[in-house]
Amino acid sequence: MKTTHILAMGLLAATVQAAHGLEALDVVKDSEHRMKSHTEKTTYRMDLVDASGQVQQSRTLELFYKRADALESTLFKFTAPPVLQGTGLLIVDSGQVVNDIWMYMPSTRRIRRIAGAEKSNWFMGTEFTHEDFEDYKISAYTFQLDKADEACGEKQRCVVVSSKPNNATEVEASGYSKKVYWIEKESMYPVRIDYIDKAGVPAKRLDVRKLVKLGNYWRPQSYEMLNLLNGRLTRLTATLREVDVPLDDQLVSQRYLRSE
Repeated sequence: MKTTHILAMGLLAATVQAAHGLEALDVVKDSEHRMKSHTEKTTYRMDLVDASGQVQQSRTLELFYKRADALESTLFKFTAPPVLQGTGLLIVDSGQVVNDIWMYMPSTRRIRRIAGAEKSNWFMGTEFTHEDFEDYKISAYTFQLDKADEACGEKQRCVVVSSKPNNATEVEASGYSKKVYWIEKESMYPVRIDYIDKAGVPAKRLDVRKLVKLGNYWRPQSYEMLNLLNGRLTRLTATLREVDVPLDDQLVSQRYLRSE
C-alpha cells in the first residue's frame, strides 16, 4: 500500500510538472506571437549610468527589424557620438540553435562574425551582452511555470516563467544558467527579466517602463538593464518608433551594416 501510494504521488508530481511545462511553453509562444511585428524601426537614446546614478555617456542607436517567412533580421547601428558612429550589430535568426551575429566597427572597416561562444561578451561597454538582444529562442530552451499570478511592474500582474537551455550548444554559448521572465498578463510583454549566471547567482535584471500600444503591439518607452554585481545600468529610451511600416531589405543587410 505504501509503495502504491509513493508511486501514485510520483506519477501525480510528474503529471503536474508536465502540465506546468506545457502551460509555460504556451505562455511563451503567446507572448512571442503578440510581440513580433513584421517590421520595426526605432531610434533610442542610450544612457550609460554608473553605480552612483550619474549618466557617464549618452548615445544614439537605431534599430531595424524585419520578419519574412522563417527569417528574422535585427540590425543595430550607432549614429552618435562620433567616436561610435557607424558601429553596428546584425542578428539573423533562421530558426537554428545558434543565431548568426555579425559586428562592424569603422575603425577596422571589416565585418566580423561573432562565434557562438562570444555571444555572452559585453556589447560596446554597456551592461547588455550580444545574447540579450535575442528573443525567447523557443527551440533551444525548456520553460517552466514558476508563478501564475504575481504582482509586477507598475501595478501590473505577471505570469513568471523560467527558462533553461536544453541542448549542449546553447549551454556552452550562453552566459546564463537560467533566465526568468515576468510576462505582464494584459499585453503578454515581458516587463522584467532576471538573468542568473553559470554559478547560479543573480547577475542582471532588465526592467521595462511605460508600456504603450502601437497598432496591434505593445512596446515599452524604455528598457533598463541593471548589473547586480557592479551597480551599473544601461538605459534605452525610445525617441521614435514605427511598427509594421514598409522597410527595405537593405536596412537589415550586411551591406547596410558596413555603411557609414
